[in-house]
Amino acid sequence: MKLGEITNNFFKENQAKLEQNYPGINLNKIKCELYELLTPHFLDTHEFFYSPYVSIANHPINIFFLALSKGTPLEYISGKKYFYESEFLVSPDVLIPRNETEILVEKAIEELKMWYKKTDEVLKVCDIGTGSGCIPISILRGFGKPLKVLATDISNEALKIAQKNNFNLRYSYPVVSECRFKCMDLLEGSEDQFHLITSNPPYIKEESDEKLIHQQVFEYEPHLALFIKDKIYDDWFFKLFQDVHRSLYKEGVFIMEGHEHHLKKLEAISHKLNWTNTEIINDYCDRNRFLILRK
Repeated sequence: MKLGEITNNFFKENQAKLEQNYPGINLNKIKCELYELLTPHFLDTHEFFYSPYVSIANHPINIFFLALSKGTPLEYISGKKYFYESEFLVSPDVLIPRNETEILVEKAIEELKMWYKKTDEVLKVCDIGTGSGCIPISILRGFGKPLKVLATDISNEALKIAQKNNFNLRYSYPVVSECRFKCMDLLEGSEDQFHLITSNPPYIKEESDEKLIHQQVFEYEPHLALFIKDKIYDDWFFKLFQDVHRSLYKEGVFIMEGHEHHLKKLEAISHKLNWTNTEIINDYCDRNRFLILRK
């Protein structure tokens, strides 16, 4: 059979399950993903879906259809995700970057532009729980002026992905900028000071929020980057806000992504640590999504 016929049949036979695992999926989307995944393996792609295909167990086409039938996120199948005008490598060791997190990047760049007007020193930025590195690398690219950046994560495997992304995109930001990666929990042991700190930390309560999570996210994305146990949730963020407050210069800014159901409570927790200038920002769906704390 021709590859196009095989793809059509696969979609018809699995449509209900595919639509459950991949909201908005359609036949054309599957063909586009398959085409983009496989074109590096073929010299001539003009007749891509009109060529006959003989099923081979370990062939990328079979692996692609098997991964789809299991519900593997498309980004983990292709190994990449577009975020803030760049292509980032991803793996099951890191969260898949979401479009709404681009708002955090935009807010961070706005803050850095304001800092740039009132100091001649190179601005220093830290990203806590960096995962794929999409936030700090996008800030480096979007700001366009020299920065000193520290990206931290508790997972060495995640940092390997972030370092690969930085290597691939290093020529897209000023050559004099500095981007370091360090394996650490929050900012424990760090004596550095920063003008801006960002974070997309784990913010889902492991027990009470579990039913609100899409099954695909629960099964495939790293729980270390998603969940905090309910009983330590408030204390964990108290410690985060404490570390951040200690590590910011006077008038420094912290921007974090959070859960729409918990941001108001987290804002109240920050007030216990003398954060008095606080703000909650909504995402594209008008839900509470980002907390900004100013020292």
